[in-house]
Amino acid sequence: MADMLASIQAAMVKAVDLINTIGTTCDYTTRATSITSQFKVLTKELGTSELVGDFRQGDLKVEMDATKITGVPKKHDTLVIDQLTYTVQSPSGAPRRVGDIVYTYKFVVRGG
Repeated sequence: MADMLASIQAAMVKAVDLINTIGTTCDYTTRATSITSQFKVLTKELGTSELVGDFRQGDLKVEMDATKITGVPKKHDTLVIDQLTYTVQSPSGAPRRVGDIVYTYKFVVRGG
């Protein structure tokens, strides 16, 4: 069991390294504190099957290294990617975690 947990944790570290290596640089500003941080994120446009509820064509799924900000991304936080401003709408899934350690946050942004 311990070996399996260690393997899963190693895979999560590799996933975070991938984001920080091939991701797109963004400036992330929290609405609550107005603090801006710069780091890399992975983005992908929502697929047709994901356009339910409040989600619209053109919305992006974003995944980021959880260590880059304090706390969970919140609605109305902003990201600037390639000089385009996006606003956090909602989580797009549960954070990737192993036990109590959160490795990445996933959320949906709108704008551009």
